[in-house]
Amino acid sequence: MKNFFKIFGIIAILAVIGFSMASCNNEPDQVVPKITTETLPNGVVGTAYSQTLTAEGEKPITWSIDSGTLPAGLTLAERTGEISGTPTTSGSYTFTVKAANTKGNDTKKLTITITNGSTGNGGNGNGTGSGGSGTSRTNAILVTVGNSSSHTINSSGEHWFKFVGTGDPIIFETRGNVVDTYIEVYAGDNSNTYSWNDGADDDNSGGGSNALVSKGTTSGTTYYIKITSRSGTSGNYTFVVSSPTSNIRTNPITVMVGNSSSHIIADGTHWFIFTGTGDRVFFETEGDVVKTNMNIYLGDSTSSSYSKNQSNKGINFITVSGTTYYIRITGNSGTYTFNVRNGTGDGSSRYNAKEITKGYSSSHTISYSGEIWFMYQGTGEPVTFKTTGNVVDTYIEVYAGDNSSTYSWNDGADDDNSGEGSNALVNKGTTSGTTYTVKITPRSGTSGSFTFVVE
Repeated sequence: MKNFFKIFGIIAILAVIGFSMASCNNEPDQVVPKITTETLPNGVVGTAYSQTLTAEGEKPITWSIDSGTLPAGLTLAERTGEISGTPTTSGSYTFTVKAANTKGNDTKKLTITITNGSTGNGGNGNGTGSGGSGTSRTNAILVTVGNSSSHTINSSGEHWFKFVGTGDPIIFETRGNVVDTYIEVYAGDNSNTYSWNDGADDDNSGGGSNALVSKGTTSGTTYYIKITSRSGTSGNYTFVVSSPTSNIRTNPITVMVGNSSSHIIADGTHWFIFTGTGDRVFFETEGDVVKTNMNIYLGDSTSSSYSKNQSNKGINFITVSGTTYYIRITGNSGTYTFNVRNGTGDGSSRYNAKEITKGYSSSHTISYSGEIWFMYQGTGEPVTFKTTGNVVDTYIEVYAGDNSSTYSWNDGADDDNSGEGSNALVNKGTTSGTTYTVKITPRSGTSGSFTFVVE
């Protein structure tokens, strides 16, 4: 009898254990994913980031972003749950992650804060940034747009900085005009070839002994900037990182007569807007750093009425009062000054043509190799340009607008003999508001005085 109760007890115990194990194996919380990551560490712009999300549940588990976005430069690996990359933009980013398997899914809201870093030292001086001391490429100081830091360099020293590309153009420049600075820029891990400036470093794109380089960047690419001194110079300089001025025709910069403004351009385009005053206006760029081209558009026209290339100083013409002019300036990298002024001409060149109107009659003396230029604004009525005096064998050429290669009148030829004797004469209709330039030259080795008449 005792044996019977012993056997019965053992069987009962085994039954209880079996029931408990079956209950555990059917627990639903052990098969549906459950995200166990509670928080994520913060990151720093330009510094590699890596953190793996964790979850309980039946494998395999796949990961995705359910809502929101990760910081720029970071990605989430679908199979491993690793968030990794190099952050490019500071800020606080909140997003929801999802863990899923064949039994279901779980979501959780998380936040990553990306900072620009802390203050660090730069080479042989001090400056703002993070990531290193700046004494070598591996210890480069991390900089972002807006950096303006002072540094001291000796005659044989070098300073290193790094910048994470945003996909937008960027300008690196030195200021201070004390140290003869050079800038070299390398993209990624390329340590043998300068990435910008056609394979050469930059010495003189900045004013004086300063240096400046500017070009478009690739988002997420790290650029290393090396600054050295030349010509045995040493001392303080300021390293500046900035974005170029960017504006489009639909959002131009307003300018008036008397404007003299400085602009930084990086292989780009600047637009300005000017309202005509009825006076002659000169639009000019100056500065030996940037080679600029200029086009001026009348109103909503998509074809430029006036243009200048890098070899010309500017454009000038008689503006129409109340008319809108759009000025487009393009150039390579650097700083230029845009001037808008009233002025007059002495007739010595097309750019310095002398303004005339109907009723003009004035005596001029010309050498056998000379030329005299005049400027006339069309009224919509015919006009006659002629020379009198019959002493100099004069030629007349007339150009409309900005056309500098083809005579606008006389079927593509200048005029020699329409006037009496050796005088010249041209007559034709004009377009209201169009500026005409008139060129007078002598022929046949003649020189002397003539009278120029507009009627």
